[in-house]
Amino acid sequence: IDISYENIESYPQNEPPVVISFHPSNESKEGFAKALNDTGEEEGTSIGPCPLVVHGVTGSQLHTKSIKSLKATAIKHLLSGGKVMAVGHAENPESIYNNPHLYPQMFPWLFPYGLGGLGNDKYCKKVRESTHKRHLLMYHDK
Repeated sequence: IDISYENIESYPQNEPPVVISFHPSNESKEGFAKALNDTGEEEGTSIGPCPLVVHGVTGSQLHTKSIKSLKATAIKHLLSGGKVMAVGHAENPESIYNNPHLYPQMFPWLFPYGLGGLGNDKYCKKVRESTHKRHLLMYHDK
């Protein structure tokens, strides 16, 4: 491999060495991402309240604010009557305490058929939790 240090030196120091191409569009949907049943009409509300409006701190602001500042922003939002939307994965949240199904649900590829989690009662013989954890930490695919 021949490395051209002349080319490396020609790259700008404060910008990525790639070309950024932006093509503005008047459509809200990408042409290649349209569904088969898409009529082409805009979806959303034109009259009345919008069902979901995003306000607050965005991803680009998260790394520049301290935890204290983020908490203050959240408390200010809640105290001023702001709403919160939480999206769960199930009707009832899973407990992380004394839950033998927790690890099999989190890592289904490590615990096929939902078996093998800590505290599982379907073992042939009783295994201490510390021994089971040691076994799981030593496990690796070959």
